[in-house]
Amino acid sequence: MKTREIIVPRDLIKKFYPHPESYGDGDYVVDLINDMYTDVFYREEGDFITVTNNKALISYLQKNQLKSREYFFRNGVYSLRHVKDCDSLLIQYWIKRSPITIQLEMPIEHNLPSEFMLCFYWIEVGKATLQDNKMTLDVYEKDLIRMIDIGVSIDLIIEQINK
Repeated sequence: MKTREIIVPRDLIKKFYPHPESYGDGDYVVDLINDMYTDVFYREEGDFITVTNNKALISYLQKNQLKSREYFFRNGVYSLRHVKDCDSLLIQYWIKRSPITIQLEMPIEHNLPSEFMLCFYWIEVGKATLQDNKMTLDVYEKDLIRMIDIGVSIDLIIEQINK
């Protein structure tokens, strides 16, 4: 049977896992919200693709092509977005895990919201909260982002503040 490349919208993905075979950066296995699973590959446009011949999966994805999420900052594979209602289940799941926590002093005046999601390859890996002049970044998806990438994302957040 012939395989087909099809978009897997971010909003249909419930959980990400590192891909068991390394094809490069941005490749994962995912659970979809309908309990199907597939492997996906990062696309710069704001979503993922899968290459499959599974008719049920193709039909489901074709019927559920949702628009991409909105981000208020993006630099390469790093992006920031406002916390939305769709994040409540993920945040509840995260509460049970211990994060990597980083605290930064912030200038009194900055252009960041009081809370936002840190995304790496369009995947929510952590949440930042700002209170007074301190930002607390909690990174929960430690198996999906390396320490060096967390460092780069912090540098980009600081760069965004200084604009």
